[in-house]
Amino acid sequence: MRYLVSLVFLTSFLVNHYGQGFNMIKKASFLPHPTDEYGAIFGYTDAQNNEFAIIGSESAIHIYNVNNCGSPVHVASHTDGYSTIWREFATYQNYVYSVCDVYCSSGLTIINMNNQSKTNQTSTFTKAHTIFIEQSQGRLYVMGSKNALNQNRLLIYTLDTEIVNGITYNGTPQTPVLVREFMCPYIHDMYAKDNIGYASLIYDRKFRIWDLNNPSNITVWDSYDHTDQNHSSWMHADGQTLFEAVEVPKGKNLFMFRKNNIDNMIDYVGEFKEPLEFPTSDLVTYHNPHINGNYMYIASYEDGVQVFDVSNVTSVSTVKRIAYYDTYHQNNGSGYPSGYNGCWGVYPFLPSGCILASDITNGLFTMNLDLPVSDGNLPGLTSLSNNTDVIFESGAKGIVLRSEKGYCFRLSVNNAGAITTTRIVCDANNVPSTKLEKNDLAFNNRLYGVVFKNPNGNCRKLKINASGQIITETAMCTNTSQQVKFQNGDLIINTPTKGLILKDERNDCHRILVNNNGTLSSTLLNTCPN
Repeated sequence: MRYLVSLVFLTSFLVNHYGQGFNMIKKASFLPHPTDEYGAIFGYTDAQNNEFAIIGSESAIHIYNVNNCGSPVHVASHTDGYSTIWREFATYQNYVYSVCDVYCSSGLTIINMNNQSKTNQTSTFTKAHTIFIEQSQGRLYVMGSKNALNQNRLLIYTLDTEIVNGITYNGTPQTPVLVREFMCPYIHDMYAKDNIGYASLIYDRKFRIWDLNNPSNITVWDSYDHTDQNHSSWMHADGQTLFEAVEVPKGKNLFMFRKNNIDNMIDYVGEFKEPLEFPTSDLVTYHNPHINGNYMYIASYEDGVQVFDVSNVTSVSTVKRIAYYDTYHQNNGSGYPSGYNGCWGVYPFLPSGCILASDITNGLFTMNLDLPVSDGNLPGLTSLSNNTDVIFESGAKGIVLRSEKGYCFRLSVNNAGAITTTRIVCDANNVPSTKLEKNDLAFNNRLYGVVFKNPNGNCRKLKINASGQIITETAMCTNTSQQVKFQNGDLIINTPTKGLILKDERNDCHRILVNNNGTLSSTLLNTCPN
């Protein structure tokens, strides 16, 4: 009798909202204006600890209350009569500030979050590309604007009282006051800390450090020359390490620098990338990095949001991806046809841990990190406890294990009977798969396990011996015992600390995992699952 089990034993462990994620859960997604495309995202927390998301669309600035990360509530939408995707934001005290670029002339938009009133300053500029506020200094920087003579400039405003060369500038959060109009090469974006600006001069292909302590006498500390168009940067909590994205052309690495506090020079440390579409393609494009504590969150266009552990920044090899959520699923499995669709921005600074992201096509996303806790030598919840084999009827499919960085490796068997691993795209469209979240696939009877077909059509059963070695033995492709049959799909164990648990001939249990190089390992467990 042939059993085609409908995977009832698995369904209680499947969670649809994991979707295209790894160690990250989508809580909600919205299209504030369904016919628009979307740009930047920002967050705001008021004095009562209410949390808000601010997202720009072509037609408006949309504000949502995200006290419940899984159920955002629309608060307001502010229109200016212009249609542009380029809207960028910053916050200070109870105000949200916005600039827009290209098809607009609204200048500096200032929204009072206490009552949602809005004003605009257009005397100094009508359009600009980006904005940054250094909270501790009360300084507002506007990048990518031009004057009447079409000259590029950096605009420095004060939101407080600032004295420059004996002149007092009395700014307020509601009425920023211009301190300096600094003529310079076009700045695409700039990060500032302690009145030092780290500027990405996209068209000049330079990463430049400016001393902005005295706005009337701005000096260059150092500059790094790129070969491509650098986009934006963010500084690590150590005050020395910086990460910078390169936007054009697509497929460039994320750069890592270290500032020398002795002479204020910056040294190139290295570069890296982690494309979700590998091995189909490696042309991921990074857009906007942000660092909160030990984690760096990067808006990665068609790869959505990627999260890296930056607790150790000794070198690029010590920086490790630990999570992602792919907000743009449309091209999954087909590489990066455009390179510039998908996730525009990410905001990871809300006190609750609710992470905000904007996707050009798919709108507003809220999500949470969901990092696994290793259970060491103890088994997790068992997913299969009866006397049953799992058989893959297609030789092109099998068990897929996740590595620590989130790589997917499919286990299969060759004609010699050896188990091999092949790295695959984890969430390719139109590729059937079943996912297990936070669970091992465990077999309580040593006689049962996973059966693969080799290229010749013969079947081998995955086994483990008393020494912990992973072996295979000849198996029937069809027999009278109960079997869970996968006709044309993979079974993905989606949590890197979970794996395949088999019993050896002494009835001891071993967990099989995979590392980032695709090498399998087995660990003897202290106990077997019930």
